[in-house]
Amino acid sequence: MDAIDWSRITDACAYRSESARAAVDALRDPRSAEHAARAVADLRYAVSNDHAGTLYPAAVPATTLFLEVIADQPGPARMEALDALLDWWGCFVADPECEIYDDPERGPVDVCEGIAERVRAAADMLRRVAGDPSAGGHHRPAAKELLQNLDAGWDRSGI
Repeated sequence: MDAIDWSRITDACAYRSESARAAVDALRDPRSAEHAARAVADLRYAVSNDHAGTLYPAAVPATTLFLEVIADQPGPARMEALDALLDWWGCFVADPECEIYDDPERGPVDVCEGIAERVRAAADMLRRVAGDPSAGGHHRPAAKELLQNLDAGWDRSGI
């Protein structure tokens, strides 16, 4: 969680690196399961615009954090992270003012493709989560749906 320099990502006018950083700080040491879920939601809203259905470049590294939460935090935070990725998948587009994330390792990458690549790389973990009965197994259908979406690809043709 600490490796991302949220202030370096400044392409979107509405993106607020301070909000992303605060959400990550809350995720690092949550007071409760509900607090962790709130931190995931706060990060989601810092890196996307739900009203416009757009993603800021910071959504790409936020995806990595959501995947870490899905892997390591059964319960409300896991569900919040799964819900964010499911809501974004194929329905959101990159903000028109900033469609490229400048990945420090790979260079420029399309925001939606950057998210899809990170989810694709986590497919084995998502399969484990889809079979994990912990916390009542409420997350299992969402994890299975995300895997199905991954198989179908990020189809933006209907947007």
